[in-house]
Amino acid sequence: MNLKDRFDLVIFDWAGTMVDFGSEAPVKALIEAFGAEGVPIDAVTARRDMGKAKDSSTGYTREMMEPVLARAASQGYVPEHLVCSGETPAGRPSPLMIYKACAELGIWPLSRVVKVDDAEAGIAEGKAAGAFTVGVASGNALGLSLDALQALPPSQRDSRVAAARQALLGAGADLVIDSVADLVPELERAI
Repeated sequence: MNLKDRFDLVIFDWAGTMVDFGSEAPVKALIEAFGAEGVPIDAVTARRDMGKAKDSSTGYTREMMEPVLARAASQGYVPEHLVCSGETPAGRPSPLMIYKACAELGIWPLSRVVKVDDAEAGIAEGKAAGAFTVGVASGNALGLSLDALQALPPSQRDSRVAAARQALLGAGADLVIDSVADLVPELERAI
């Protein structure tokens, strides 16, 4: 079966999926911000709510996305559509951002949508919407920069990737890939 016969839309998460291998930037920012207030936290604590909507601060807002979009465009990546945190009454893991994107693009049924995400909350969002969900093991679930991952001995690297894969499968992912570069061939094998 051809992918175009099965799916009409692919929705990509940004941090840890399309940019920022290992989703390191938000972790570093949270550690620094809490530390400046005298509240030291570690990376595990900083990652605990990664991907979820937050009451005191949100994920990527449209304002935050402007420089990210410009940088991505300079490298040849220009998404067709963008829905940002704060543009729906609830964020992830609710499916409202997916619903908004699909409504604005005229895409239905949602079973023809692929949601690609590196966080368990993003997988939950896709499942709640009725989309086919693809977890990206090299992102937040792995929690290492590319350099840190490559510096590990092969057995540790394999173990860490396997644990990330299991976390995403445990969250309900229909498929887990190592990176977005694997999406098309893995989807073709899966359908």
